Amino acid sequence: MSKPSDSQYLESKVFTASQPRLHQMLLEGAIRFGQQAKQVWNDDESTAEIDQYLNRMMDIVEELTASASTSDNDISKQLVEQYAFLYRELGASRIHRDLQKLDSSLNLLEYHRQTWKLATKQLSSDPSTPVLKTAIAPDHLTPSTSDSFSLEA
Repeated sequence: MSKPSDSQYLESKVFTASQPRLHQMLLEGAIRFGQQAKQVWNDDESTAEIDQYLNRMMDIVEELTASASTSDNDISKQLVEQYAFLYRELGASRIHRDLQKLDSSLNLLEYHRQTWKLATKQLSSDPSTPVLKTAIAPDHLTPSTSDSFSLEA
């Protein structure tokens, strides 16, 4: 028997994932692309590669924004605002080659990833729990401890 390819495995993983898990996977992908961009950031010959990574991050953030905007509750509105902020920060990072903006974007994405990870875990242990209302971000990632980004537009 032949071993399934990585793309088949990923496709299977995506098609069987819950909505919260899909959201978490998108966040993880955006973080991964940001970390890859940082690895080659100071290499002058990697400008096109950095642009590709940042474009992929922006595509993911755009998808996250679209998925959050399907609901009209307060949490969804806050997510849309935060993702719009992230999109602008990533665009500025790309245009101005600003590593600090990329770092602040990665910090916010990591904050969201940890929150969604907790929400997904909570949902899997008790499907009747209203996840978004009870999920609490990890203490070490609360916005009050980070001075590297602001949600003000």
